Amino acid sequence: MFFMMITTLYGSAQQNNSISFSLSQNILKEIGLISNMGLQYYSGSCLKIGYRFENKKSDLEVGVIYCYSGSLSGHSKYFISQNHSLGSSLKYSFVNKGKKIKPFLNFNTLIEIASNYRNGFLLIERHIPSLNPSATYYYPSVPGGEYTVDYYYSNFYHSTPLASSLLGGIDIKLNQNLSLNIAAGYAFRIMKVKYAEWKENEDVYKKLETIPTENVFSHFLDVQLGLSYDFPLKKTSKSKYEL
Repeated sequence: MFFMMITTLYGSAQQNNSISFSLSQNILKEIGLISNMGLQYYSGSCLKIGYRFENKKSDLEVGVIYCYSGSLSGHSKYFISQNHSLGSSLKYSFVNKGKKIKPFLNFNTLIEIASNYRNGFLLIERHIPSLNPSATYYYPSVPGGEYTVDYYYSNFYHSTPLASSLLGGIDIKLNQNLSLNIAAGYAFRIMKVKYAEWKENEDVYKKLETIPTENVFSHFLDVQLGLSYDFPLKKTSKSKYEL
C-alpha cells in the first residue's frame, strides 16, 4: 500500500521513466556498543531490478532485490553459513542537473528464503557460526587422567526473518546510463535461534523439534559499493504539478 501511494504520487509528475539494474557488494560490521558482543560480520552480493520515476527535482526508484550473503565471523576462511534473501527496495535521489554526482537515500527490507545453515552451531552470546558445540567436562579423578564430557550445549541457527538497511550515498555518473554507487549507513537484523543442552549419545536434532525459537536483535554498520545501469523508457507527458 505504501509503495502504491508513492508510485501514484510520482506517476502524476514524471517526465522520464527508466528500468534500472543494480549490482552491489555490502560489508556489515556489528556495532558492539549497542548490539550483543559486536562480533558479527557479513558480506552480501545483491541484484536489484527497479522502476525509476524521474522529474526535475528528484527521482524515486521502487524495486525488487535479491541478496546472497554469508557470515565472515569465526575462524573459517569460507562462508560456513550462506543465506538467500528476497525483498523490496526504495531509493530516493536528489537530482542535480548537469552534475555527475547525485546524492541518494536507500531503504531495503529482506526476508530469508533459503539457508544452508538451518540448525547449525552458533557460539553462545556471540551469535556467530561455529564448527563444533561447546561442552562441559568432568575433571579427571587422578592426576594425568583424561577429561570426559559431561554435556554439550550450543545455540542453533534457525532463520533470519528480517534484514533491513537505511543507507545514504552518492551515484557517480560514469556515462549516460552507467553509474558507480557508494553508500554507508545502518542495518538491522532479526535472527531466530534455539538453545539446547544434550548428552553425548542424545539426538539433539530430534530435541530441537520441540524447542521454541528466540529472537536475537543485531545492529550493524553497512558499507556498500555497486554499479547501476539505466534503460530509459519512452518519455511521457508532464503534469502541471511538480514535486
